Amino acid sequence: MAADSSVRSPRELIERLFGELPARDPDAFVALLAPDAVFEIPFAIPGHPTHLEGREAIREHLAQRWSGLSGIEVHAIHPQVYETTDPEVLLVENEVDMTIPGSGRARRRTSVNVVRVRDGQVVLFRDYMDTARFARLAAD
Repeated sequence: MAADSSVRSPRELIERLFGELPARDPDAFVALLAPDAVFEIPFAIPGHPTHLEGREAIREHLAQRWSGLSGIEVHAIHPQVYETTDPEVLLVENEVDMTIPGSGRARRRTSVNVVRVRDGQVVLFRDYMDTARFARLAAD
C-alpha cells in the first residue's frame, strides 16, 4: 500500500487516522501505516500482545480487539494532538464520545498515544490505553 498523497503533514495524517477510528475498520487504519510499522500496547490485558510488527499483524489484532467491543457504540473520537520537538513524533490524548451498555452516552478520556510518522506513513503507534478497563466497559 502506498502512502496517501492527500495527507500533507504528520498532524494531518494523525487527524485523519483518528477521524476514521469510530468506524472500527482495521483496513482503513493500516492503510495509513508503513509496511513495517510497529504497534505497541504497553498496558495490554494479560495474554494479549504488547508488540506487533507489520500491517497484517496489526490489522488482525485490531479486527479481533474491536469485534470484542461490540457492546460499545462509538459516536466520535476527539483527539488532542501535540507536536513535539521531533517533527516525526506526535502525542495524542483521546476523548471518545460513546454509548456504553447500562451507562448511557458519555465522553471519556480513553488513551494517550505516541505516534511516529515518516514519509507520510505511521511507523510507530504506541497505545497507552487501560485495555482491561475498556474490556470491562464492553462486558458490562
